Amino acid sequence: MMLTDQLLKRSEDAAQRAIRHYLAKEYDQFLIHAGHSFELVGKARLAAIHPSLIVDRDFDSFLHVCAAGKHAKRPPWNLKTITATEVLSRCIQLHPALNDFSARLKLLADYRNSAIHLGEIVQEEQKEIFHAFIASASLITGEMGVKPKEVFGEFAELVATHLDNSLAEVNREVAERLARSKTLFERRYSALDNTQMQVVAKSVEASYPVDKYERRLIDCPACGMQGLIIGSYDVDWQVDIDRDGSISGGYPVVTMTASAFACGFCDLTLDDAAELKASGLPTTVDIEDADPKDFYPERDY
Repeated sequence: MMLTDQLLKRSEDAAQRAIRHYLAKEYDQFLIHAGHSFELVGKARLAAIHPSLIVDRDFDSFLHVCAAGKHAKRPPWNLKTITATEVLSRCIQLHPALNDFSARLKLLADYRNSAIHLGEIVQEEQKEIFHAFIASASLITGEMGVKPKEVFGEFAELVATHLDNSLAEVNREVAERLARSKTLFERRYSALDNTQMQVVAKSVEASYPVDKYERRLIDCPACGMQGLIIGSYDVDWQVDIDRDGSISGGYPVVTMTASAFACGFCDLTLDDAAELKASGLPTTVDIEDADPKDFYPERDY
C-alpha cells in the first residue's frame, strides 16, 4: 500500500473515532483524535504530490521516501515528519479555502503538539472546532477524490447534514446582513445629489488599502458601490513558444482566492468564502493585469 493510502486509512479511522467521542461529549478524546486525523489527512495530501513534502529536515527520512532507504541509518517505520502546525501551513498554501477554518485548525494543531491544553479551549469552541474539522477534512479529501462515506463511515450522513445546516445558517445570516447594509446605505446617502455622491465615492474609494494581488475593488452586493475584496494569490507560470518550438519567454497567470470583503459605503463585511458565496461575490478572482516583474524583477521578459 502506498504511503498516501496508508495515511488516508489511518486518518479515516481517527476521524470516525473523533466524531464518536464528540457525540459522547468526551471532548478531550475528540480533540486528540480530530487533531490526529487532520494531521494525517494533511500529510496524505502532501504525500500525494511527493512523500518528501512530509519529511522534517532529516536526511535518513528523505532517503526512505525517495526510494533510497538502503543508505539510511534510521529504520523506515521511524520517519521524522513535520508537525501538525506545519502540515496546516502547507495545506493552506495548497488550498487557500482552508483559511476559513485556520483559527480552529490551529487550536487542533496546538493541542496535537501539546502546545495548549483542554482547559485553554473555551467550551463554546468545541462546536466550532468540530465544524472546522469535518469541513476541512471534507475539502481536502474531496480534492483527492475520496468519497465522504470512506472518510466518515457511519457518520457520513451526519456530517453531510451538519454541513448543509451550517450552509443554510450562513445563507440566512448573510441575507439579513445584506438587507441591513442596504438600508444603512439608503439612510446615509439618500439626501445627496449625484455630484455630491461622486465626491463621497471618490473619497471612500481612495481610503481603501488596495493591492494589485490581495486587495481589489469590486461592486458591493448590498449597495452596488465599490468595496474591497481580500484574499491570497497563486501564480501559475505559462510559457511562450516560438516558431521553432523553443521557449521564448513566460508570463504569470495569477488567481486570487478571496476570503473576506468590506464596504466603506454601507459597512457590509463578509468574513469567509461561505459568506462570499452566499452574497453572490466570487471566491476566486483572475488578476488580468499581473506584471511578471512583480514576481521576478531581475528577469527579462
